[in-house]
Amino acid sequence: MRSVAGSRMSVISEGMSFDAAVAFSALSYEILINGILVKVEVEDPSRAKARQIQGQTNRPAAGVEVRSPMPGMVVRLEVREGSRVEEGEGLLILEAMKMENEIKARAAGTVKKISVSERQIVDKGQLLLVIQ
Repeated sequence: MRSVAGSRMSVISEGMSFDAAVAFSALSYEILINGILVKVEVEDPSRAKARQIQGQTNRPAAGVEVRSPMPGMVVRLEVREGSRVEEGEGLLILEAMKMENEIKARAAGTVKKISVSERQIVDKGQLLLVIQ
């Protein structure tokens, strides 16, 4: 990983390069990689251990936002609000530059909100759906 400019990073993983935008405050980070927003909270280790003992998780209430990795058109939605999805499962098909791209779930959960419809044009980084 190397810094590109300010809060932008270039990440190379498994031979592929990804641009990432990072925003941070004292106790949390928001990282946008290929249209997928990941929120990370920093927690004191003793507090984390107490939560583990009590059987609580640190899963964000807002869920995982799935954003468009590129501008394009939503060809087909493969899930509905309320659908249960597993990590890696297809969520929708996005057409960009005459190619169809399957957008997959980065986490297991329930589709809480779908923010787009079929045949809708979307911008890079636009919210597609939320998984909780």
